[in-house]
This record gives sequence, C-alpha cells and structure tokens, in this order.
Amino acid sequence: MNADFIKQRNRFKSATMKRIDVSDESYTNVTNILATIAKPFHVRKGEYLQRAGVPATQVHWLASGVARSGFFNRDGVEMTLRFYREGESATTLTDLINGENGQAAVQFLIAETPIHGFTLDWKLACELRAQHEVMQHYHLNIAMAGLQSLAQRAYNCGETSAQERLAAFREEYPGLEARISQRAIASYLGITPQYMSRLRREAEAEATAGEARRA
Repeated sequence: MNADFIKQRNRFKSATMKRIDVSDESYTNVTNILATIAKPFHVRKGEYLQRAGVPATQVHWLASGVARSGFFNRDGVEMTLRFYREGESATTLTDLINGENGQAAVQFLIAETPIHGFTLDWKLACELRAQHEVMQHYHLNIAMAGLQSLAQRAYNCGETSAQERLAAFREEYPGLEARISQRAIASYLGITPQYMSRLRREAEAEATAGEARRA
C-alpha cells in the first residue's frame, strides 16, 4: 500500500468530498483501496501524460501541478477541453474505455506546470471497482459531477460571448490564470492569443475606471 498516496490524497479530502458529494468514510475507503495500485510519477512542464494516437491505459491523479486535456481538429488546430489541478484525476474517460480494446486515444493530456502525482492502472482500477461497492458509488458521483461540468461548458461555448467565457473560466478555475500560459487559456476559450490580450486589457481598464469612480 502506497502510504505517500494516502498522505497526499488526505490533503484534498474536504475539497473533494464537497466537489463530488461523498462522505468522509467513502473517500477514506476509496483512497485506501486505490493505494494498493498507486505508483508515483513526475513530469516537467510541456511533457505529455497521455498522447493522442496511443491507447490510454493510466489515470493520473495530481498531487501538485496543472494538466490540460484537448485534441487536434481536422485543420490541425489544438483545441483545449479542460484543465486539471491538484487533488483531481487527469482522465479522458472515453479514451480509457476505448483503450481496453487497443484503440488509440483521441485526446492528449499535457503538463502545463511541473507535475507530481500517481498513476493508477485503468484495468486494475476497474477490477477493484467491480470488487468494492464503495468504489462503484464513488465513481458514479464523479461521473455525475463530470456531466454537470460538461453541460455547463457546452452552454458557455455556444451561448456566451468571449468576455463571458473568460469570466466563467475565472469562476471555475480561480487562481489558475496566473499559473498557465495565455495561449492555453485562449485555446480553452476558443479565441486567439491576441484577442485574449485585448480582453485582459479591457478588463484591467474597466477595473481601473471602477476604482477611480469609487475614489
């Protein structure tokens, strides 16, 4: 059993319990079960955790750092889908399921910062889930939280302006903007880095004007 994995997971217990709505007992039990297969990993900024075109076989749980998932469209343009932070599993579920049959992953996972974490073999994790009812309920809650996030993301992309999408990004990922590249954020918002710079300048100008009015 990996004691460091348990220690690191416990750092994020309260936040994760709130995010996916599970009990202390459930979180602890799942942590202890997964600790039997957890293996440490380290990557530098810019390194891939998962490459598109290669079957996905591992879940990456992050103890520190930020990862980004995305894909390349038909024109070869990089499209960002979401970000993963400390205490979260960087996972592209469809790719993991398809990887069981040897199919290549469509999405990539790349380190936006140096990352320390633990890999969990997907096949072994599925076997453990089949054996433990607590893991079945736990992962159902994760799936539901993921679907809610996906639905909100779809709305933000289709029904809001770039300014509103930036505001939604800042609300969903507080503090992340200062840790990652402007290019990555622009890709997530579906705009160019140049337009991203313009949005930031406009936001800063509005904030300055607001402070002047209050003075």
